[in-house]
Amino acid sequence: MQYCRKPTQSIIKKGLLASTLIFTIGQLQAQVFPVDTLMRNGNRANRVNIAYLSDGYQSTELTKFVTNVGTINTALFSQSPFKEYRNFFNSFIIKVPSTQSGAIHPRTASDEASSNGQPIANPTNYFTSTFDYAGIHRLIVATNYTKVMNVLSSNLPDYDQAFVIVNSTYYGGSGGAFATLTTDANSSEVAIHEVGHSFAGLADEYWAGANYAAEKPNLTQNKNKGTNRWKSWLGIRNIGMYNHVEDTTWVRPHQNCKMRYLNFPFCAVCSQNFIDKIHSLVNMIDTYTPNKTSFTLTDTLPVALSITNIAIVPNTVHIYWYLNNATTPFAKDKASVNIPFKTFIAGNNTVRVDVVDSTNLSKSYLPALGYVNAKTWTINKPVGLPINLKYFSGTLINTKATISWEVANQNEIKSFQLEKSVNGDKFLPITTLNVEENKTQYQYDDVRFLSSAYYRLRIIEKTGLSNYSNNIFLKNSLEKFDYKVFQNASEHLYHLSIALAEAQKVVSNITDLSGKRILHKDFGTIATKLDYDFNLPSIANGIYFLQLIIGEKNFTVKLVAN
Repeated sequence: MQYCRKPTQSIIKKGLLASTLIFTIGQLQAQVFPVDTLMRNGNRANRVNIAYLSDGYQSTELTKFVTNVGTINTALFSQSPFKEYRNFFNSFIIKVPSTQSGAIHPRTASDEASSNGQPIANPTNYFTSTFDYAGIHRLIVATNYTKVMNVLSSNLPDYDQAFVIVNSTYYGGSGGAFATLTTDANSSEVAIHEVGHSFAGLADEYWAGANYAAEKPNLTQNKNKGTNRWKSWLGIRNIGMYNHVEDTTWVRPHQNCKMRYLNFPFCAVCSQNFIDKIHSLVNMIDTYTPNKTSFTLTDTLPVALSITNIAIVPNTVHIYWYLNNATTPFAKDKASVNIPFKTFIAGNNTVRVDVVDSTNLSKSYLPALGYVNAKTWTINKPVGLPINLKYFSGTLINTKATISWEVANQNEIKSFQLEKSVNGDKFLPITTLNVEENKTQYQYDDVRFLSSAYYRLRIIEKTGLSNYSNNIFLKNSLEKFDYKVFQNASEHLYHLSIALAEAQKVVSNITDLSGKRILHKDFGTIATKLDYDFNLPSIANGIYFLQLIIGEKNFTVKLVAN
Protein backbone atom coordinates (compact mmCIF):
# COMPACT_ATOMS: atom_id res chain seq x y z
CA MET A 1 0.00 0.00 0.00
CA GLN A 2 1.22 3.53 -0.73
CA TYR A 3 0.30 6.72 1.08
CA CYS A 4 1.08 10.41 0.89
CA ARG A 5 2.71 12.60 3.50
CA LYS A 6 3.58 16.27 4.08
CA PRO A 7 6.76 17.81 2.62
CA THR A 8 9.94 17.75 4.64
CA GLN A 9 12.28 20.64 3.87
CA SER A 10 12.26 20.88 0.05
CA ILE A 11 10.38 17.61 -0.48
CA ILE A 12 6.86 18.13 -1.83
CA LYS A 13 3.97 15.85 -0.77
CA LYS A 14 4.52 12.44 -2.24
CA GLY A 15 3.71 8.73 -1.95
CA LEU A 16 5.35 6.28 0.44
CA LEU A 17 5.10 2.53 0.18
CA ALA A 18 3.63 0.99 3.36
CA SER A 19 3.06 -2.60 4.34
CA THR A 20 0.13 -4.58 3.02
CA LEU A 21 -2.95 -4.04 5.13
CA ILE A 22 -4.81 -6.97 6.64
CA PHE A 23 -8.47 -6.19 6.95
CA THR A 24 -11.25 -8.00 8.76
CA ILE A 25 -13.01 -9.94 6.06
CA GLY A 26 -16.69 -10.60 6.67
CA GLN A 27 -19.40 -12.12 4.63
CA LEU A 28 -21.20 -8.95 3.51
CA GLN A 29 -24.05 -8.55 1.10
CA ALA A 30 -23.18 -5.61 -1.12
CA GLN A 31 -25.93 -3.14 -1.92
CA VAL A 32 -26.62 -1.89 -5.41
CA PHE A 33 -26.08 1.87 -5.73
CA PRO A 34 -26.69 4.40 -8.51
CA VAL A 35 -23.92 4.34 -11.12
CA ASP A 36 -23.48 7.45 -13.27
CA THR A 37 -21.37 7.59 -16.41
CA LEU A 38 -18.92 10.47 -16.15
CA MET A 39 -16.96 9.74 -19.34
CA ARG A 40 -17.78 7.08 -21.92
CA ASN A 41 -15.53 6.45 -24.91
CA GLY A 42 -16.60 2.94 -25.84
CA ASN A 43 -17.71 -0.51 -24.83
CA ARG A 44 -16.64 -1.37 -21.30
CA ALA A 45 -15.25 -4.71 -22.51
CA ASN A 46 -12.60 -2.84 -24.50
CA ARG A 47 -11.80 0.17 -22.33
CA VAL A 48 -9.96 0.90 -19.09
CA ASN A 49 -12.84 1.44 -16.65
CA ILE A 50 -12.30 3.86 -13.74
CA ALA A 51 -14.66 3.74 -10.75
CA TYR A 52 -15.03 6.60 -8.26
CA LEU A 53 -16.75 5.64 -4.97
CA SER A 54 -18.01 8.08 -2.32
CA ASP A 55 -17.50 7.80 1.43
CA GLY A 56 -18.60 10.21 4.12
CA TYR A 57 -21.15 11.87 1.85
CA GLN A 58 -24.75 11.81 3.04
CA SER A 59 -27.41 11.29 0.38
CA THR A 60 -28.04 15.06 0.30
CA GLU A 61 -24.31 15.63 -0.44
CA LEU A 62 -23.89 13.35 -3.43
CA THR A 63 -24.15 16.28 -5.85
CA LYS A 64 -21.06 17.69 -4.15
CA PHE A 65 -19.37 14.29 -4.60
CA VAL A 66 -20.07 14.37 -8.35
CA THR A 67 -18.45 17.81 -8.53
CA ASN A 68 -15.39 16.60 -6.58
CA VAL A 69 -14.99 13.62 -8.91
CA GLY A 70 -15.29 15.81 -11.97
CA THR A 71 -12.37 17.92 -10.74
CA ILE A 72 -10.17 14.85 -10.23
CA ASN A 73 -11.14 13.22 -13.54
CA THR A 74 -10.50 16.44 -15.47
CA ALA A 75 -7.07 16.80 -13.88
CA LEU A 76 -6.19 13.18 -14.63
CA PHE A 77 -6.97 13.45 -18.35
CA SER A 78 -5.20 16.76 -18.80
CA GLN A 79 -1.84 15.17 -17.98
CA SER A 80 0.32 12.99 -20.21
CA PRO A 81 0.00 10.14 -21.09
CA PHE A 82 -3.67 10.09 -20.03
CA LYS A 83 -4.60 13.04 -22.24
CA GLU A 84 -3.18 11.33 -25.35
CA TYR A 85 -4.97 8.03 -24.50
CA ARG A 86 -8.20 9.52 -23.15
CA ASN A 87 -10.29 7.60 -25.71
CA PHE A 88 -9.08 4.33 -24.17
CA PHE A 89 -10.89 5.09 -20.88
CA ASN A 90 -14.36 5.21 -19.37
CA SER A 91 -15.09 6.83 -16.00
CA PHE A 92 -18.00 5.96 -13.70
CA ILE A 93 -19.35 7.37 -10.44
CA ILE A 94 -20.79 5.01 -7.82
CA LYS A 95 -22.92 7.02 -5.40
CA VAL A 96 -22.56 5.36 -2.00
CA PRO A 97 -24.38 7.38 0.71
CA SER A 98 -23.11 7.37 4.28
CA THR A 99 -25.14 7.78 7.45
CA GLN A 100 -22.99 10.71 8.55
CA SER A 101 -20.59 13.14 6.85
CA GLY A 102 -16.84 13.17 6.89
CA ALA A 103 -13.92 10.94 7.82
CA ILE A 104 -13.08 9.28 11.12
CA HIS A 105 -10.27 11.02 13.01
CA PRO A 106 -9.31 9.40 16.34
CA ARG A 107 -6.47 11.90 16.84
CA THR A 108 -4.09 9.12 17.91
CA ALA A 109 -1.29 9.56 15.36
CA SER A 110 2.24 10.34 16.50
CA ASP A 111 2.34 13.36 14.16
CA GLU A 112 -0.95 15.03 15.19
CA ALA A 113 0.88 18.35 15.37
CA SER A 114 0.77 18.38 11.55
CA SER A 115 -3.03 18.01 11.39
CA ASN A 116 -3.69 21.79 11.38
CA GLY A 117 -5.97 21.47 14.37
CA GLN A 118 -8.24 18.83 12.83
CA PRO A 119 -10.72 17.85 15.59
CA ILE A 120 -11.56 14.36 16.78
CA ALA A 121 -14.41 12.88 14.73
CA ASN A 122 -16.14 9.51 14.61
CA PRO A 123 -18.83 9.66 11.89
CA THR A 124 -20.55 6.54 10.61
CA ASN A 125 -19.29 6.40 7.03
CA TYR A 126 -19.88 3.49 4.68
CA PHE A 127 -16.31 2.27 4.12
CA THR A 128 -14.98 3.21 7.59
CA SER A 129 -12.48 5.66 6.11
CA THR A 130 -10.18 6.98 8.82
CA PHE A 131 -7.19 9.23 9.32
CA ASP A 132 -4.33 8.23 11.64
CA TYR A 133 -3.95 4.77 10.12
CA ALA A 134 -0.77 3.00 11.29
CA GLY A 135 -0.12 5.97 13.60
CA ILE A 136 0.32 8.45 10.72
CA HIS A 137 -2.21 11.28 10.62
CA ARG A 138 -2.36 11.85 6.86
CA LEU A 139 -2.65 8.15 6.05
CA ILE A 140 -6.38 7.96 5.35
CA VAL A 141 -7.59 4.47 4.52
CA ALA A 142 -10.94 2.98 3.58
CA THR A 143 -10.46 0.19 6.11
CA ASN A 144 -13.53 -1.88 5.26
CA TYR A 145 -11.85 -3.47 2.27
CA THR A 146 -14.54 -6.10 1.91
CA LYS A 147 -17.25 -3.49 1.53
CA VAL A 148 -15.24 -1.69 -1.16
CA MET A 149 -14.72 -4.91 -3.10
CA ASN A 150 -18.36 -5.95 -2.73
CA VAL A 151 -19.63 -2.57 -3.95
CA LEU A 152 -17.32 -2.77 -6.96
CA SER A 153 -18.25 -6.36 -7.81
CA SER A 154 -21.99 -5.63 -7.46
CA ASN A 155 -22.07 -2.29 -9.29
CA LEU A 156 -19.11 -2.21 -11.73
CA PRO A 157 -17.48 -5.66 -11.80
CA ASP A 158 -15.41 -4.85 -14.89
CA TYR A 159 -13.61 -1.92 -13.27
CA ASP A 160 -9.85 -1.62 -13.76
CA GLN A 161 -8.97 1.22 -11.37
CA ALA A 162 -10.94 2.39 -8.33
CA PHE A 163 -10.82 5.51 -6.15
CA VAL A 164 -12.58 6.11 -2.83
CA ILE A 165 -13.21 9.85 -2.39
CA VAL A 166 -13.71 10.82 1.26
CA ASN A 167 -15.69 13.93 2.21
CA SER A 168 -12.99 15.78 4.16
CA THR A 169 -11.15 18.99 3.35
CA TYR A 170 -8.07 17.89 5.33
CA TYR A 171 -5.10 16.51 3.39
CA GLY A 172 -4.75 12.74 3.23
CA GLY A 173 -4.48 9.79 0.93
CA SER A 174 -3.38 6.19 0.42
CA GLY A 175 -2.99 3.74 -2.40
CA GLY A 176 -2.82 0.03 -3.13
CA ALA A 177 -5.51 -2.10 -4.76
CA PHE A 178 -7.48 1.17 -4.89
CA ALA A 179 -6.70 4.77 -3.93
CA THR A 180 -8.32 6.62 -1.02
CA LEU A 181 -8.35 10.44 -1.18
CA THR A 182 -9.83 13.47 0.52
CA THR A 183 -11.06 16.63 -1.18
CA ASP A 184 -8.04 18.69 -0.12
CA ALA A 185 -6.70 21.07 -2.78
CA ASN A 186 -3.94 18.54 -3.59
CA SER A 187 -6.32 15.61 -4.02
CA SER A 188 -6.09 15.52 -7.82
CA GLU A 189 -2.30 15.34 -7.74
CA VAL A 190 -2.45 12.69 -5.03
CA ALA A 191 -4.89 10.65 -7.15
CA ILE A 192 -2.67 10.81 -10.23
CA HIS A 193 0.42 9.87 -8.21
CA GLU A 194 -1.38 6.88 -6.64
CA VAL A 195 -2.47 5.65 -10.09
CA GLY A 196 1.22 5.19 -10.78
CA HIS A 197 1.37 2.60 -8.01
CA SER A 198 -1.91 0.73 -8.45
CA PHE A 199 -2.34 0.91 -12.22
CA ALA A 200 1.20 0.94 -13.66
CA GLY A 201 3.06 -0.87 -10.85
CA LEU A 202 5.49 2.01 -10.35
CA ALA A 203 7.66 2.66 -7.32
CA ASP A 204 8.06 5.95 -5.50
CA GLU A 205 11.09 7.78 -6.82
CA TYR A 206 11.97 9.27 -3.46
CA TRP A 207 13.51 6.98 -0.85
CA ALA A 208 10.73 5.29 1.12
CA GLY A 209 13.05 3.01 3.08
CA ALA A 210 14.95 -0.24 2.57
CA ASN A 211 11.87 -2.31 3.43
CA TYR A 212 10.07 -0.91 0.40
CA ALA A 213 12.88 -1.06 -2.16
CA ALA A 214 12.19 -3.59 -4.91
CA GLU A 215 12.86 -4.02 -8.60
CA LYS A 216 10.19 -1.98 -10.38
CA PRO A 217 9.94 -0.33 -13.82
CA ASN A 218 11.35 2.89 -12.32
CA LEU A 219 13.54 1.53 -9.50
CA THR A 220 16.48 -0.84 -9.91
CA GLN A 221 19.89 -1.86 -8.67
CA ASN A 222 21.05 -2.64 -12.21
CA LYS A 223 23.42 0.17 -13.23
CA ASN A 224 24.67 -1.56 -16.38
CA LYS A 225 23.89 0.75 -19.32
CA GLY A 226 23.40 -2.23 -21.64
CA THR A 227 20.89 -4.11 -19.48
CA ASN A 228 19.32 -1.45 -17.26
CA ARG A 229 15.49 -1.48 -17.23
CA TRP A 230 15.27 1.89 -18.98
CA LYS A 231 18.37 1.52 -21.17
CA SER A 232 16.50 2.73 -24.28
CA TRP A 233 15.84 6.09 -22.62
CA LEU A 234 19.27 6.80 -21.17
CA GLY A 235 20.42 10.28 -22.20
CA ILE A 236 16.98 11.24 -23.56
CA ARG A 237 14.55 13.63 -21.83
CA ASN A 238 16.79 13.85 -18.76
CA ILE A 239 16.59 10.12 -18.16
CA GLY A 240 19.63 8.68 -16.40
CA MET A 241 20.55 6.52 -13.43
CA TYR A 242 20.27 8.74 -10.35
CA ASN A 243 21.43 7.32 -7.03
CA HIS A 244 19.23 7.44 -3.97
CA VAL A 245 21.31 9.32 -1.42
CA GLU A 246 19.98 7.14 1.40
CA ASP A 247 21.06 3.92 -0.37
CA THR A 248 23.28 4.39 -3.42
CA THR A 249 22.79 0.78 -4.57
CA TRP A 250 19.35 1.82 -5.90
CA VAL A 251 18.77 4.20 -8.82
CA ARG A 252 15.76 6.05 -10.26
CA PRO A 253 15.40 7.31 -13.87
CA HIS A 254 14.64 11.00 -13.24
CA GLN A 255 15.09 13.74 -10.67
CA ASN A 256 11.69 15.45 -10.95
CA CYS A 257 9.06 12.82 -11.83
CA LYS A 258 5.56 12.84 -10.37
CA MET A 259 6.46 9.58 -8.65
CA ARG A 260 8.90 11.70 -6.62
CA TYR A 261 7.23 15.10 -6.42
CA LEU A 262 3.63 16.15 -6.95
CA ASN A 263 2.92 18.95 -9.46
CA PHE A 264 5.54 17.57 -11.88
CA PRO A 265 4.82 15.48 -15.02
CA PHE A 266 5.55 11.77 -15.21
CA CYS A 267 9.01 11.05 -16.55
CA ALA A 268 9.42 9.20 -19.87
CA VAL A 269 10.04 5.85 -18.15
CA CYS A 270 6.86 6.07 -16.08
CA SER A 271 4.81 7.29 -19.05
CA GLN A 272 5.79 4.32 -21.19
CA ASN A 273 4.76 1.91 -18.41
CA PHE A 274 1.33 3.55 -18.28
CA ILE A 275 1.08 3.09 -22.04
CA ASP A 276 2.21 -0.54 -21.72
CA LYS A 277 -0.61 -1.14 -19.23
CA ILE A 278 -3.23 0.65 -21.32
CA HIS A 279 -2.34 -1.41 -24.39
CA SER A 280 -2.42 -4.63 -22.36
CA LEU A 281 -6.07 -3.92 -21.45
CA VAL A 282 -7.41 -2.36 -24.64
CA ASN A 283 -7.38 -3.51 -28.25
CA MET A 284 -6.99 -0.58 -30.67
CA ILE A 285 -9.27 -2.46 -33.11
CA ASP A 286 -12.65 -1.52 -31.66
CA THR A 287 -14.87 -3.16 -34.31
CA TYR A 288 -14.36 -5.05 -37.55
CA THR A 289 -16.42 -6.34 -40.46
CA PRO A 290 -17.22 -8.90 -41.49
CA ASN A 291 -17.45 -10.32 -37.98
CA LYS A 292 -16.92 -13.83 -39.32
CA THR A 293 -13.15 -14.13 -39.48
CA SER A 294 -13.24 -17.32 -41.51
CA PHE A 295 -15.57 -17.83 -44.46
CA THR A 296 -15.90 -19.18 -47.98
CA LEU A 297 -16.55 -17.04 -51.06
CA THR A 298 -19.93 -17.70 -52.67
CA ASP A 299 -19.74 -15.21 -55.56
CA THR A 300 -17.20 -13.24 -57.59
CA LEU A 301 -17.86 -9.84 -56.05
CA PRO A 302 -15.02 -7.91 -54.35
CA VAL A 303 -14.57 -8.68 -50.67
CA ALA A 304 -15.06 -5.67 -48.38
CA LEU A 305 -13.17 -5.64 -45.06
CA SER A 306 -13.05 -2.81 -42.54
CA ILE A 307 -12.04 -1.88 -39.00
CA THR A 308 -12.59 1.02 -36.63
CA ASN A 309 -9.72 1.92 -34.34
CA ILE A 310 -9.53 3.91 -31.12
CA ALA A 311 -8.11 7.36 -31.73
CA ILE A 312 -4.97 8.68 -30.05
CA VAL A 313 -4.54 12.48 -29.88
CA PRO A 314 -2.36 13.63 -31.55
CA ASN A 315 -2.63 10.71 -33.96
CA THR A 316 0.18 8.14 -33.78
CA VAL A 317 -1.81 5.26 -35.32
CA HIS A 318 -1.05 3.65 -38.69
CA ILE A 319 -3.02 0.88 -40.43
CA TYR A 320 -1.42 -1.76 -42.70
CA TRP A 321 -3.21 -4.44 -44.77
CA TYR A 322 -1.44 -7.66 -45.88
CA LEU A 323 -2.55 -10.51 -48.14
CA ASN A 324 -1.31 -14.10 -47.76
CA ASN A 325 1.53 -13.25 -45.33
CA ALA A 326 3.20 -10.79 -47.70
CA THR A 327 5.80 -8.57 -46.06
CA THR A 328 4.67 -5.48 -48.00
CA PRO A 329 1.20 -4.09 -47.29
CA PHE A 330 -1.20 -3.71 -50.20
CA ALA A 331 -2.91 -0.74 -48.45
CA LYS A 332 -1.86 1.72 -45.76
CA ASP A 333 -3.72 4.06 -43.41
CA LYS A 334 -7.12 2.97 -44.71
CA ALA A 335 -9.89 1.81 -42.40
CA SER A 336 -11.51 -0.27 -45.17
CA VAL A 337 -10.43 -2.16 -48.29
CA ASN A 338 -12.15 -3.90 -51.24
CA ILE A 339 -10.24 -6.90 -52.58
CA PRO A 340 -11.13 -8.14 -56.09
CA PHE A 341 -12.18 -11.80 -56.40
CA LYS A 342 -9.41 -12.52 -58.92
CA THR A 343 -6.77 -11.45 -56.34
CA PHE A 344 -7.41 -14.55 -54.22
CA ILE A 345 -5.75 -17.88 -54.93
CA ALA A 346 -7.70 -21.15 -54.93
CA GLY A 347 -8.04 -22.50 -51.39
CA ASN A 348 -7.40 -20.59 -48.18
CA ASN A 349 -6.24 -16.96 -48.24
CA THR A 350 -5.37 -14.77 -45.27
CA VAL A 351 -5.98 -11.04 -45.01
CA ARG A 352 -4.38 -9.38 -41.99
CA VAL A 353 -4.72 -5.81 -40.81
CA ASP A 354 -2.15 -4.42 -38.38
CA VAL A 355 -3.08 -1.36 -36.34
CA VAL A 356 0.11 0.18 -35.00
CA ASP A 357 0.61 2.83 -32.35
CA SER A 358 4.01 4.32 -33.16
CA THR A 359 4.01 6.81 -30.27
CA ASN A 360 7.32 8.42 -29.36
CA LEU A 361 6.25 8.30 -25.69
CA SER A 362 7.42 4.69 -25.49
CA LYS A 363 10.49 2.74 -26.49
CA SER A 364 9.83 -0.50 -24.65
CA TYR A 365 7.53 -2.29 -27.09
CA LEU A 366 8.50 -3.57 -30.53
CA PRO A 367 11.26 -1.00 -31.11
CA ALA A 368 10.98 1.05 -34.32
CA LEU A 369 7.47 -0.32 -34.91
CA GLY A 370 5.18 0.36 -31.98
CA TYR A 371 2.27 -1.37 -30.29
CA VAL A 372 0.44 -3.71 -32.65
CA ASN A 373 -3.08 -5.11 -32.66
CA ALA A 374 -3.99 -7.37 -35.56
CA LYS A 375 -7.07 -8.97 -37.05
CA THR A 376 -6.86 -11.83 -39.55
CA TRP A 377 -9.56 -13.19 -41.84
CA THR A 378 -9.23 -16.61 -43.48
CA ILE A 379 -11.02 -16.49 -46.84
CA ASN A 380 -11.52 -19.67 -48.81
CA LYS A 381 -11.82 -19.45 -52.57
CA PRO A 382 -13.45 -22.82 -53.20
CA VAL A 383 -12.70 -25.31 -55.89
CA GLY A 384 -15.89 -27.04 -54.82
CA LEU A 385 -17.92 -27.55 -51.65
CA PRO A 386 -18.91 -30.91 -50.11
CA ILE A 387 -22.31 -32.09 -51.16
CA ASN A 388 -25.19 -30.46 -49.23
CA LEU A 389 -22.90 -27.91 -47.49
CA LYS A 390 -23.74 -24.27 -48.34
CA TYR A 391 -21.13 -22.67 -46.09
CA PHE A 392 -18.75 -23.45 -43.20
CA SER A 393 -17.27 -20.51 -41.29
CA GLY A 394 -16.02 -19.31 -37.92
CA THR A 395 -16.22 -16.19 -35.78
CA LEU A 396 -13.80 -15.28 -33.02
CA ILE A 397 -14.84 -13.00 -30.13
CA ASN A 398 -12.13 -12.66 -27.48
CA THR A 399 -11.33 -16.30 -26.62
CA LYS A 400 -14.58 -17.95 -27.77
CA ALA A 401 -14.74 -19.44 -31.25
CA THR A 402 -18.18 -19.92 -32.81
CA ILE A 403 -18.26 -22.37 -35.73
CA SER A 404 -21.31 -22.13 -38.04
CA TRP A 405 -22.53 -24.04 -41.06
CA GLU A 406 -25.60 -24.53 -43.24
CA VAL A 407 -26.73 -27.43 -45.40
CA ALA A 408 -29.06 -27.23 -48.36
CA ASN A 409 -30.91 -30.43 -47.50
CA GLN A 410 -30.45 -32.54 -44.39
CA ASN A 411 -32.59 -35.51 -45.49
CA GLU A 412 -29.62 -37.72 -46.39
CA ILE A 413 -27.42 -36.62 -43.48
CA LYS A 414 -27.23 -38.46 -40.16
CA SER A 415 -24.89 -36.26 -38.12
CA PHE A 416 -22.04 -33.74 -38.11
CA GLN A 417 -18.69 -34.25 -36.42
CA LEU A 418 -16.69 -31.07 -35.75
CA GLU A 419 -12.94 -31.61 -35.63
CA LYS A 420 -10.13 -29.38 -34.36
CA SER A 421 -6.37 -29.22 -34.90
CA VAL A 422 -3.58 -27.07 -33.51
CA ASN A 423 -1.43 -27.38 -36.64
CA GLY A 424 -3.83 -28.15 -39.49
CA ASP A 425 -2.49 -31.72 -39.75
CA LYS A 426 -3.84 -33.95 -36.99
CA PHE A 427 -7.56 -33.33 -36.32
CA LEU A 428 -9.46 -34.61 -33.28
CA PRO A 429 -13.28 -34.58 -32.84
CA ILE A 430 -14.59 -32.07 -30.29
CA THR A 431 -18.35 -32.59 -30.72
CA THR A 432 -20.94 -34.56 -32.67
CA LEU A 433 -24.31 -33.01 -33.51
CA ASN A 434 -27.21 -35.09 -34.80
CA VAL A 435 -29.34 -33.72 -37.62
CA GLU A 436 -32.55 -32.11 -36.37
CA GLU A 437 -35.79 -32.18 -38.31
CA ASN A 438 -36.46 -29.07 -40.40
CA LYS A 439 -33.17 -27.51 -39.30
CA THR A 440 -30.49 -26.54 -41.82
CA GLN A 441 -28.28 -24.14 -39.82
CA TYR A 442 -26.00 -25.27 -36.97
CA GLN A 443 -23.35 -23.78 -34.74
CA TYR A 444 -20.98 -24.78 -31.93
CA ASP A 445 -19.19 -22.59 -29.38
CA ASP A 446 -15.62 -23.63 -28.60
CA VAL A 447 -15.06 -21.89 -25.25
CA ARG A 448 -11.62 -23.49 -24.79
CA PHE A 449 -10.12 -21.63 -27.72
CA LEU A 450 -7.01 -19.72 -26.66
CA SER A 451 -4.71 -18.47 -29.40
CA SER A 452 -5.27 -20.30 -32.71
CA ALA A 453 -6.86 -23.45 -34.14
CA TYR A 454 -7.94 -25.18 -37.37
CA TYR A 455 -11.46 -26.61 -37.75
CA ARG A 456 -13.12 -28.91 -40.25
CA LEU A 457 -16.53 -30.53 -40.49
CA ARG A 458 -17.15 -34.19 -41.19
CA ILE A 459 -20.59 -34.77 -42.75
CA ILE A 460 -21.82 -38.30 -42.00
CA GLU A 461 -24.57 -39.54 -44.29
CA LYS A 462 -27.23 -42.12 -43.41
CA THR A 463 -25.56 -44.57 -45.78
CA GLY A 464 -22.41 -44.50 -43.64
CA LEU A 465 -20.43 -42.50 -46.17
CA SER A 466 -18.89 -39.21 -45.11
CA ASN A 467 -17.07 -36.24 -46.59
CA TYR A 468 -15.23 -33.22 -45.22
CA SER A 469 -15.59 -29.46 -45.50
CA ASN A 470 -12.72 -27.12 -46.23
CA ASN A 471 -10.48 -26.22 -43.29
CA ILE A 472 -10.89 -22.88 -41.55
CA PHE A 473 -8.27 -21.20 -39.37
CA LEU A 474 -8.95 -18.84 -36.46
CA LYS A 475 -6.25 -16.86 -34.72
CA ASN A 476 -6.22 -14.33 -31.91
CA SER A 477 -3.92 -11.31 -32.09
CA LEU A 478 -1.15 -12.84 -29.99
CA GLU A 479 1.66 -10.37 -29.46
CA LYS A 480 3.97 -11.80 -26.81
CA PHE A 481 1.49 -13.99 -24.90
CA ASP A 482 -2.14 -14.59 -24.11
CA TYR A 483 -3.79 -16.25 -21.13
CA LYS A 484 -7.17 -17.38 -19.87
CA VAL A 485 -8.49 -18.80 -16.59
CA PHE A 486 -11.48 -21.17 -16.61
CA GLN A 487 -13.38 -21.27 -13.29
CA ASN A 488 -15.73 -23.77 -11.73
CA ALA A 489 -16.47 -21.63 -8.68
CA SER A 490 -18.91 -24.01 -7.00
CA GLU A 491 -16.37 -26.87 -7.04
CA HIS A 492 -13.32 -24.65 -6.38
CA LEU A 493 -11.75 -26.03 -9.57
CA TYR A 494 -9.71 -23.87 -11.98
CA HIS A 495 -7.72 -24.24 -15.20
CA LEU A 496 -4.98 -21.88 -16.38
CA SER A 497 -4.02 -21.71 -20.06
CA ILE A 498 -1.16 -19.59 -21.38
CA ALA A 499 0.02 -19.32 -24.99
CA LEU A 500 3.41 -17.72 -25.66
CA ALA A 501 4.95 -16.34 -28.82
CA GLU A 502 8.39 -16.67 -27.22
CA ALA A 503 9.81 -18.58 -24.24
CA GLN A 504 9.23 -16.78 -20.95
CA LYS A 505 9.37 -17.51 -17.23
CA VAL A 506 5.95 -18.05 -15.61
CA VAL A 507 5.10 -17.83 -11.89
CA SER A 508 1.70 -17.80 -10.19
CA ASN A 509 0.54 -16.81 -6.71
CA ILE A 510 -2.95 -17.07 -5.23
CA THR A 511 -3.84 -14.78 -2.31
CA ASP A 512 -6.94 -13.98 -0.31
CA LEU A 513 -8.33 -10.47 0.18
CA SER A 514 -5.93 -9.80 3.06
CA GLY A 515 -2.91 -10.59 0.90
CA LYS A 516 -2.21 -13.98 2.54
CA ARG A 517 -0.68 -16.40 0.03
CA ILE A 518 -2.74 -19.55 -0.50
CA LEU A 519 -0.82 -21.21 -3.34
CA HIS A 520 2.51 -20.57 -5.10
CA LYS A 521 3.69 -22.24 -8.30
CA ASP A 522 6.90 -21.59 -10.23
CA PHE A 523 6.52 -23.13 -13.69
CA GLY A 524 10.02 -22.21 -14.80
CA THR A 525 10.56 -21.17 -18.42
CA ILE A 526 7.67 -22.11 -20.73
CA ALA A 527 8.41 -22.38 -24.44
CA THR A 528 5.03 -22.11 -26.16
CA LYS A 529 2.03 -23.26 -24.10
CA LEU A 530 1.05 -24.00 -20.50
CA ASP A 531 -2.07 -25.81 -19.28
CA TYR A 532 -2.41 -26.19 -15.52
CA ASP A 533 -5.34 -27.52 -13.45
CA PHE A 534 -5.56 -26.58 -9.79
CA ASN A 535 -8.15 -26.75 -7.05
CA LEU A 536 -8.61 -24.97 -3.75
CA PRO A 537 -10.64 -27.52 -1.79
CA SER A 538 -10.12 -26.19 1.74
CA ILE A 539 -10.64 -22.45 1.25
CA ALA A 540 -13.70 -20.54 2.41
CA ASN A 541 -16.14 -19.15 -0.10
CA GLY A 542 -15.26 -15.64 -1.25
CA ILE A 543 -13.02 -13.65 -3.59
CA TYR A 544 -9.36 -14.53 -4.21
CA PHE A 545 -6.69 -13.21 -6.55
CA LEU A 546 -4.46 -15.11 -8.98
CA GLN A 547 -1.28 -13.14 -9.72
CA LEU A 548 0.44 -14.17 -12.95
CA ILE A 549 4.02 -13.14 -13.56
CA ILE A 550 4.86 -13.73 -17.23
CA GLY A 551 8.35 -12.54 -18.03
CA GLU A 552 8.49 -9.03 -16.54
CA LYS A 553 4.72 -8.46 -16.78
CA ASN A 554 2.29 -8.84 -13.86
CA PHE A 555 -1.42 -9.64 -14.21
CA THR A 556 -4.15 -10.21 -11.64
CA VAL A 557 -7.25 -12.36 -12.15
CA LYS A 558 -10.15 -12.48 -9.70
CA LEU A 559 -11.07 -16.00 -8.57
CA VAL A 560 -14.50 -16.71 -7.12
CA ALA A 561 -15.22 -19.60 -4.74
CA ASN A 562 -18.83 -20.21 -3.78
